[in-house]
Amino acid sequence: MTGTVAVVDRIPTFRAGLTAVLEQGGFAVAEPEPPDLRMPYDRIDAAVVTVHTADMHTIRELVADFPDLIVVAVLVSPAIADFHGALRAGAHAGVLWDSKPDDIVAVLRAAIAGQTLLPTPIVRALAESSVERPEGGTLRDDEVRWLRAIARGTSVVRLARNEGYSQREIFRRLADLYARMGVRNRHEAVALASRWGLLMPAPDSAAEHRTTVLQLHKTR
Repeated sequence: MTGTVAVVDRIPTFRAGLTAVLEQGGFAVAEPEPPDLRMPYDRIDAAVVTVHTADMHTIRELVADFPDLIVVAVLVSPAIADFHGALRAGAHAGVLWDSKPDDIVAVLRAAIAGQTLLPTPIVRALAESSVERPEGGTLRDDEVRWLRAIARGTSVVRLARNEGYSQREIFRRLADLYARMGVRNRHEAVALASRWGLLMPAPDSAAEHRTTVLQLHKTR
């Protein structure tokens, strides 16, 4: 299965390399017309997004604006955290940049067909790192909010003031929360909450990071 694909990459040489690979695989690579206008993602089948760092904003923005768009992340780093981050951001599949051209094309074709292909070592690492919440491990909305605040670096003193509690009371409530999560301190709580998928930004805060337009990056 082929189709029309957009290649999103801030580095011209990477973008050109991916374009060549996809065109050889039978895909038509879309170009914005004119190039300074927003890419008509609603008229293409998929977007291939190169992830150079842990920043997944581009993927999140594409998925938010075009829910039906297939997004495949091409990761420069083989780090499990980057694969996990891309999938959490909404990518349908991930593949390493230095994979064989045929493998990149196969991952894209599978994603368009409704399947997800991932490297076996990544799948194993994701399985080993996944942690299910124990029974009774459901957290209240305010407790999730506290964990997100602590993960952002908010002090317990500031958290108490923001939530309208005394320092003593917020310490007590946090201690109870940590005990129910099965952790010993705030650092372990934040790490576990991240693995449970609780630290993704709320819709309102995610909107603060959205760019005014989504477009293919022009060659510098």
